[in-house]
Amino acid sequence: MSAGTDMVCGTMSGFSAWLVRRYRVFAILSAVAAFTLGSLAGRVSNWAYWLMVALAAVFTAVSVGLPMFAERAASSRAEDARQIAERAKQQMRLVFGSALTPLAYLLGEITDARSHSAEIERLQGQALQVVLSAATELVDADGVRACFFRATGGSRGRRLELAGYYGRAQPGTLEFIAGTPLADEAFRLMETDREAFYPDLTKAAPPGWTDGAHHYRSLIVVPVTTDREQYGILTVDTQEPTALREQDLELVQLLGELLAAGLNR
Repeated sequence: MSAGTDMVCGTMSGFSAWLVRRYRVFAILSAVAAFTLGSLAGRVSNWAYWLMVALAAVFTAVSVGLPMFAERAASSRAEDARQIAERAKQQMRLVFGSALTPLAYLLGEITDARSHSAEIERLQGQALQVVLSAATELVDADGVRACFFRATGGSRGRRLELAGYYGRAQPGTLEFIAGTPLADEAFRLMETDREAFYPDLTKAAPPGWTDGAHHYRSLIVVPVTTDREQYGILTVDTQEPTALREQDLELVQLLGELLAAGLNR
């Protein structure tokens, strides 16, 4: 199909949609015009009479036909929307399956591996990378990045250290040190097993977040924990505000739970 034909089809489609949105106004005006012309036709003769009769017939047809056309167009758009939604659902299933199938395999391998072996650490490292890559592939946003911060302790005090990231090239904050507002908020989320969602960090942000230190504007934070262990936090962020949505939060929650299952050996 040529570019000229595409342009004509697009113009006709746009006009059709515009007309459907306003069909009630045109139908009413056409009915009024048909009635008025029918009333006036009895007062004239010769060619003027036949002209008014013809115009009245045209306006009558428009007043009757427009609602029928609008109903048909609305049904067609509803069917198109249903087909698009079904194709999107099928595509999401394929993407979801391709992203999580390797993770399911790794979780099985981790379960079968001997406890406290180097093999488990290797498999857990692979599971972490699969989770991070799946987060960036399944979250529908530009410039998305996923990070995992592992909880550590010891003589230096409690902290969260960057253990892996995937997505845009710039790594996340390298560590969160206990006693700072940002780290304490992260530990609170882990201890209460609650997630945090900040669609626009320029309007609402966690305590201690400063615009100059962090180059992202939309953030999801999910604890990676089990009933017995707190492993850290999984974060997903984007550089544009409002790029992340509620369904993205649900997805990251699921990935955090799967990661916790993989680390729980």
